[in-house]
Amino acid sequence: MVLKKNLADLKSRKKTVREKAVDNLALAQDASAIQHLEHVLLNDSESSVRRRAAVALGRIENEDAIEALNKAIETDSDVETRRNAAIALGKFGDERAILPLFEFYSEPKSKNFFENIDRARVNLVLSELTQKKGFVTIEDMVEWKKKKE
Repeated sequence: MVLKKNLADLKSRKKTVREKAVDNLALAQDASAIQHLEHVLLNDSESSVRRRAAVALGRIENEDAIEALNKAIETDSDVETRRNAAIALGKFGDERAILPLFEFYSEPKSKNFFENIDRARVNLVLSELTQKKGFVTIEDMVEWKKKKE
């Protein structure tokens, strides 16, 4: 019943209702919501809703979401949505996240608290990818990835 309500709320005209529905689906971590969250990530008109959908897909941790996350990295107009999608994709260990994450990692440090939290999340995922891929430094992994492309 709760799942159905949240899925229905994803179609609401009110941004705040859609945001809350995405947050609830992320907390529930129900894999049956993945297709709906992918649709939101790739199609919602509000960037704040798309950002949340990227986080939700990363939290659910189901590999069915990988292609939608990659598409969001490549095509979304909102930098925070792309960042959240890259973080989520990186948590899967997908090497397509390496260069976008490094781009965010290389940006000048900000005095904005929330941007610094995002920077810490990016750093954590890059560090985990570096270990998974068997590199000593993030920079070594990035050079390897650049050579592959």
